[in-house]
Amino acid sequence: MIDNLKGTVTSAIFIIIILVILSALVLTPMLSMIILGAIFAYAIRPLSNRLEPYVKFRSVAIFIGMIIVIIPLIAILILFINTLIASAPAFVEFIKSLNLTSINSSSIQNFPPIQHYFPTTTSSPLITSVFTSINLGVEDILRSITEYLLGLLKSVPTVLLQLFIFFASTFYFARDGERVWEYLDYIVPESRKHYFQTLINETDRVLKSIFFGHFVTATITGVVAGIGFALLGYPYAVFLGTLTGFFQLMPIVGHWPTIVGLAIYDLIIGNYLRAVEVMLLGGLLSLLDMYIRPKLAGKYADIHPLIFLLGFLCGPLVLGLVGFIIGPLVLGVTYAAVVAYKKENQNINLEKKIETHEFKEIDK
Repeated sequence: MIDNLKGTVTSAIFIIIILVILSALVLTPMLSMIILGAIFAYAIRPLSNRLEPYVKFRSVAIFIGMIIVIIPLIAILILFINTLIASAPAFVEFIKSLNLTSINSSSIQNFPPIQHYFPTTTSSPLITSVFTSINLGVEDILRSITEYLLGLLKSVPTVLLQLFIFFASTFYFARDGERVWEYLDYIVPESRKHYFQTLINETDRVLKSIFFGHFVTATITGVVAGIGFALLGYPYAVFLGTLTGFFQLMPIVGHWPTIVGLAIYDLIIGNYLRAVEVMLLGGLLSLLDMYIRPKLAGKYADIHPLIFLLGFLCGPLVLGLVGFIIGPLVLGVTYAAVVAYKKENQNINLEKKIETHEFKEIDK
């Protein structure tokens, strides 16, 4: 018993596991950035492989790929935050100017677009209570967003360090990612290599499905929406387009929160024609989504929308802002592991059936 315990404690695998756990504890503050870098490296490597024959140097090809993929995303994020900070005071003033808490049944009757939904018999206290709740809810949301952004500004040094770790992780994972697979291939027992190969293949299919089916679709939707908002004359069209693309990532919800919000805004200010036009734009974006998503993701894994929705909504609660990306991917990889396990067992059962059938044929 004691000899077995000594053998286990002094074994190389046990020491490696302990050191890996300690390393994870050391890297915990930046672990999300390292994981995010590995994810972006996975997306950048195919692009850098295509660029390498033209630039001759692998590191230069990876660096160019990072500029093409990452820099525009960071620029859009900075523009989004800057526009949000700049427009927040104006939006707060607009909400206050509506004076929702003083709305009653008589004032609603003077507003043609919605008077049909509030009959004259509706009690004034009930209406006032509803609009008071809406007003308080909007103020709470704006206050939370403002506090988060102010906290983000206060932690600029930490953010810069996170960005440095993110860029460094992306570069080195894209350049030396094969070494990780070499170590894994060495560690995995020969009897389990087939399962891990199946797992890698399924993970690749799931990641491509998430990337093309959700992120690329959301990007295209956001770009088209931003152009549409600019043509319709909305201020902050880039911000609104980015917000639409963000909502598009959420299954079921889609791009409609931005569209409906703008339509309600137009109804309030009396621009009924533009309210109709923005709703038509929403219908166009829905048709675009129904066409693009199957085209991009149809040839990869068919992931249930609930998996992505839970990852997208729950990821930020655990990992912060980067959880919007890491959350769906973690659940997606988990789904891939289950699918790989299922396929592995099906193959084993099939092989057993074939062997049993062959033995029966020999006996006959």
